Amino acid sequence: MQRPLSNEEQDWVERTLEGLSLRELIGQTMQDHAGRLPFKGDDEAALRRYLEQYPVGSFFIGGEVIQKAAGKAGDYRSWAGMLQSISRLPLLFSGDLEFGAGSAVRSLTAFPPLLALAAADDEDMAYEYGKYTAMEGRAAGFTWALAPGTDLLLNWMNPVITTRCLGDDARRAARLSAALMRGMQDYGMAACAKHFPGDGVDYRDQHIITTINSLSEEEWFSTYGEVSRTIIDQGVMSYMTGHIALPWIEGGAGSTKPVPATVSERITTELLRERMGFDGVVLSDALDMGGFLAWGDYEMRIIDCFNCGTDVLLWPGVRYFAVMEQAVADGRVSRERLSASVRRILEMKARLGVHSAGAAGEDRAALPLLDDKLRPELDRQVRQFSRALAGRCLTLVRNRTGQLPLNPQTVRRVLVIMLNKVTEGRRYARMNLFVEQLKARGLQVDILDEFEPLTTLRQWELSGVHWDAAFAPYFLPLHGMMNTARPVGEAAKAIWAMQHAETIRPIGVSFASPYLLQDIPFLDTLVNAYSLHEDTVELTVQALFGEIPFQGSSPVHADTQGEDYGSRGIRMS
Repeated sequence: MQRPLSNEEQDWVERTLEGLSLRELIGQTMQDHAGRLPFKGDDEAALRRYLEQYPVGSFFIGGEVIQKAAGKAGDYRSWAGMLQSISRLPLLFSGDLEFGAGSAVRSLTAFPPLLALAAADDEDMAYEYGKYTAMEGRAAGFTWALAPGTDLLLNWMNPVITTRCLGDDARRAARLSAALMRGMQDYGMAACAKHFPGDGVDYRDQHIITTINSLSEEEWFSTYGEVSRTIIDQGVMSYMTGHIALPWIEGGAGSTKPVPATVSERITTELLRERMGFDGVVLSDALDMGGFLAWGDYEMRIIDCFNCGTDVLLWPGVRYFAVMEQAVADGRVSRERLSASVRRILEMKARLGVHSAGAAGEDRAALPLLDDKLRPELDRQVRQFSRALAGRCLTLVRNRTGQLPLNPQTVRRVLVIMLNKVTEGRRYARMNLFVEQLKARGLQVDILDEFEPLTTLRQWELSGVHWDAAFAPYFLPLHGMMNTARPVGEAAKAIWAMQHAETIRPIGVSFASPYLLQDIPFLDTLVNAYSLHEDTVELTVQALFGEIPFQGSSPVHADTQGEDYGSRGIRMS
């Protein structure tokens, strides 16, 4: 459970709550998006007028997980301080710090993703993952990380959480997510477990449609329930609900449409709060996602979201104020229910110490920055940790013919079947890091990046070309709105094209999905590296040539079963 408040903190909460107007109470339950303000973000006069009209309780800052990290740490810190100084009530600043603070802020350290941490399976590293995220994040102005992900990868075709979760084993996910959360909160960053009641069962994307966790009650409690109970018992400050239905508790065969957790009192209040014992802040997932929009018109879905037990609504837009004011006036939302949510929000602010910011809005708990980074000795520690994890996670999934490690004395010319174009005009430049690492070793690198005609590889072979090794690197980013984690476009065509060749033995290297064998079962050799994190790519090449060992263990079941290309865990919805 969460630590008790001190007498001073509790007094501040009660005094503050008593002095809030209705509009201020409503504002505490709304999280705004700093990147969507209707004016230039550094216009202090405009910000002051905005907060007077819309006294929101928190802002989302930094890059989103579905986009790239953005901005500089010092700029975010200055902006947060300015807002803190002009707001009558202390603000929280959240961000998608899922893979370290560098996953939201370009100048900070990005870590290998959670699936890489699961492959390393080290609780001490998980704690450090959270610790360093908090140290860098708070220095950049963040006080609330929308992390860690506590979903489970039970359907290999799920396109949302492929590398954003800790694999498919509930016990491992519970251990590692709890350790990560402790590291964050011990160093001053509120953690937010997500996405209750659990993504990873459906094969669809809740950004597009309400998805379904179709496990039975018994199955749910032995998987997602175990992870949730562990992280709740160890004191997670907040929990994010997803646009995910859970039929065993809300609806059944006769239901006309799925009921997402973000509008379900049975899921959010009865299950999460009462049965699981969660007493922190419930945050909804983004309310501009298709899985929420499908529920009803704006007024209906917003009121249902709040009344089901949500404390903070993520990005409802400023229409929220008028809708909630009217709902309180006509009795659809009770003042008591509103005050209960605000009390929880204020208690979290007190635990984080944001109520004691300096006169200029400075965060007394934030470490200093130098050139948009932590001080050199700490910055080195963070980056050394990131590199260490990049090495620990590398997993040799299959090596049937003993092709690895490659002999650097005999491997001089290599083929790279570049699978980096999934739709017309869209390439992933970071895939070139792999090629650059090979060239840096003095290798002659031939690149095949077009697949018309399909017999291109065979024609090269017939012309007398010979390669000492052939690589098939694969990367498909999440949230590409292609609603798939599987090879698509030319990435899929390459699988077909490879089989036209007769002299190569392709070495698969997945920098994304851990399930490449499902679509390329003929691979005799496969390495899972989990991301295009820069250190990961460099260390992957070193491991291919035997200079460092493969230390990771597959964090998902299907990879480890030599001939098992089946559908374990899939529950089509």
